[in-house]
Formats: sequence, C-alpha cells, structure tokens
Amino acid sequence: MEVVAMRTRQFIHDPQELLSQGKALVKDNSDIKFAYRVTMVNLLLGGMSAKELAEHCGDGETTLMSWVKKVDENGWDSLRAKKQTGQPRRLTDEQIAKLKENVSSNPNNFGFNVWDGPSLSKHIKDTFDVELGVRACQKLFHKMGFALIRPQTYPSLENPDDEARDAFKKTVRIE
Repeated sequence: MEVVAMRTRQFIHDPQELLSQGKALVKDNSDIKFAYRVTMVNLLLGGMSAKELAEHCGDGETTLMSWVKKVDENGWDSLRAKKQTGQPRRLTDEQIAKLKENVSSNPNNFGFNVWDGPSLSKHIKDTFDVELGVRACQKLFHKMGFALIRPQTYPSLENPDDEARDAFKKTVRIE
C-alpha cells in the first residue's frame, strides 16, 4: 500500500516513520483507548481520508486530525488518556474514623434522637466545620458500613400480637 501524505498537514516528522512507530505501539500496548487512538492515526497516516474514517469509527474529522497533530508535534505518548483526579475528599481518613466511632455510640450523647442524614450533616458541620448535604451523609453511612433500619410503628407482622396491634390502632387516628 502506498503511503500518501495528507493534504492538509505539513509534517514535522516523516509520516512513514510515524506510521511504523504507531504499528509497533498497537502491538505492544494493553491500554485500549491509547491503542484505538494510535490505530486511527495509523489509518490516517496510511492514506485513509479523515472524512471516510470519521464515518466508520464515530469520531469526528477534527478529533482525528487533532490526534495526528498531537503525534507529529508531541510524540505518541500525547495520545494517552490523562488521569482524571476528581473532586478532593472533604473528610480525612482520621475524621471518618472518628465519625464512625461517634455514630456507633448513642446519638443522645450528641444531642440527636437518631442517626440519620440530617443529624449526621449537622454533626459533621459542628465537629469538623465541613458542610455535607443530607444525601452525601447517607452515602457516607453506607461507606462506613451502616445500614438504614427504620423503626416499626406498630407491632410486627412477623410476630403477631393481636392485642397489642388492636391497642395501637386505637391510638392512631385516621383522618
């Protein structure tokens, strides 16, 4: 197959040399995203048009041509995906350990009736001066190994006590 230089790019490096390096990288790499990008650049360097390749691979012509530019100007490693760092954690490991210890104890010791999302949120704000929303606190409960257990409002159906159930029903007004 004859290598045809792309019409829109004046190369800094020899396209034939870049193509041979790209083929070697695809064979020796386990990073699938990187290998995919290298393959797309290899196809472009091999003479396939960006328009035709874009129709078949799902990436836009501009994206494909930007990959060729990156390789030519910065080398093959510029196609590797950058690590996404994400938002930093609001609580340290030590704070979470202290929080787990607090939640394991009686909530009355901290001025709450039960440990739930709103009470944990307030406790974190008061103790560590960190604001976490109720939903984030619910997720934190799960992360710390706690599960939501709702109290029953009447005698259990599993252990029926008809007298206690009837007494309970009389105390509840249905409107």
